[in-house]
Amino acid sequence: MNKFNKYFLMNEKDILEYAKEKFKYFNSKDTTCNEIGDGNLNYVYRVKNNKKSVIIKQAGVHTRSNSSGRILDINRNKREAEILTYYGKKFPKLAPKIFYIDETMKLFIMEDLKDCIILRDALIKGKILYHLPEQITDFIIETTLSTADFFTDAFSKKNEVIKYTNKELCKISEELVFTEPFFNLLKENVFSKRLKKYVEKEFYKNKKLQFEAAKLKYEFMNNPQALIHGDLHTGSIFTNDKYIKVMDCEFAFYGPIGYDLGTLIANLIFSYVYHLNITNNKKFMRFIYNAINDIIKLFKKKFLIKFKKDIKDISAKNEEFKKYYLDNVLKYSFGICGLEIIRRTTGCARVKEIESVSDEKKRADIEYSLLKIGKEVIIQREKLIKVADFTNWLKFNL
Repeated sequence: MNKFNKYFLMNEKDILEYAKEKFKYFNSKDTTCNEIGDGNLNYVYRVKNNKKSVIIKQAGVHTRSNSSGRILDINRNKREAEILTYYGKKFPKLAPKIFYIDETMKLFIMEDLKDCIILRDALIKGKILYHLPEQITDFIIETTLSTADFFTDAFSKKNEVIKYTNKELCKISEELVFTEPFFNLLKENVFSKRLKKYVEKEFYKNKKLQFEAAKLKYEFMNNPQALIHGDLHTGSIFTNDKYIKVMDCEFAFYGPIGYDLGTLIANLIFSYVYHLNITNNKKFMRFIYNAINDIIKLFKKKFLIKFKKDIKDISAKNEEFKKYYLDNVLKYSFGICGLEIIRRTTGCARVKEIESVSDEKKRADIEYSLLKIGKEVIIQREKLIKVADFTNWLKFNL
């Protein structure tokens, strides 16, 4: 019986054997396999020899730490590979190529982006990437709006909503993004000790903020506007000097269009606050400052162009409706931006911009600045859709 006819969780030795059995070009003696992923959801390996290099991503039944006992949909990698394939058809340069999907072993094999680095790491190093705003807004606009009601057949869209229902990973988002920052029910929240009283007062006991978070949560749960990435941040984007590649879409489902824009802006703010407090690299800070503004402005511009050019539903061609729809998307984006900042500052899924800071006082100062921004963005999101320069507002509130 073939070893790979029934699912089991593989290690490096198994992956190497698997690759050699499935693909002739890996039968050479110089073929090696190394685990390269450090995420909490999947097992990621690089298999290579002097002719070929690929990435193999396999799903496990549990989260890797499993401290919360979460059980995950074992078929999620098939959905992720299908969505990456969809991204590749829309933008061949902005997504990795998918070579093979194995439904039995719950894995897929994709292009090795060895000429790219993770965007978060590039930004921490102060790398200026002028192509980022244009390419990431192209990606968000086209991959979301192309699947929204106004741009596709409504009957087919409802079938797609069912197909890409993502219960287990949506539940993780519902807990970690919308609930835990304000209630700490799982007792997994982590932040500087000197901020304990501040967090308790401004988040655990702040009924007004909890009310706003609840509104955002239930829109996330009940508004299947379009197919969204669901976890778009600087750790799920690879880059080089010419282009980006969007990865890690296992959280994708039909949800609010503004979600991806919000998480992206939040993670660029992490970079800005890190350099403001640690490096004081003014040239890079100006780049991030302008990139955030450009992304928001380009999103608005491309959104309206797409609406005018490709809209199919006559009801949505009304000028007032277009403004109403865009304003609501942006308002939700700012709400999500605030939640993403808070949850990655106080929660268990923290970011390098905080974790890499060894000086306790500086780290606490960074956390305080971020929590203050996150709270204000949520509370003031209605006003922010009218702000011409978001980063001027941001600087005023730092």
